[in-house]
Amino acid sequence: MAEQRQENLSQLVSELAKKVNEVKRLRDVPISELVLPDGNLDKMARHLRASLKSTQLRRVFHDLKRLQQQARRKFDEKIRTQIALTLPELAYAYGRDVIPREFYDLMKALLHPPKERFQGYEDVERLIQVLTTLLAYHKFYGGR
Repeated sequence: MAEQRQENLSQLVSELAKKVNEVKRLRDVPISELVLPDGNLDKMARHLRASLKSTQLRRVFHDLKRLQQQARRKFDEKIRTQIALTLPELAYAYGRDVIPREFYDLMKALLHPPKERFQGYEDVERLIQVLTTLLAYHKFYGGR
């Protein structure tokens, strides 16, 4: 049963990664199908509720939210670099078993490669929309 849930979660992450890779820039990801009930992010949150602590999800969210506020004033290479540095931090958290592999894979699909994904403020805004949705559904499903 747990193995089936893990497989479903991996499949959801792969589907989202495919959508992101098709459009390259994050702002071009069709957000409406991701955020609706029974959309990809809703289903991911349901699967992640037991394996991802809300404190870890909020930590990543708040770090990137702070970058969004900076990008609103001025989007430059420094913002893109700070976003790129999020991946090694997530890899470290995964290596310590603080976050599940699927969350790391999801973030990698959203953040990498940073020069393609983040070309302006709108791309950072789309990232925050995705994380806000995931955080909301995670809380809704009683994420730990």
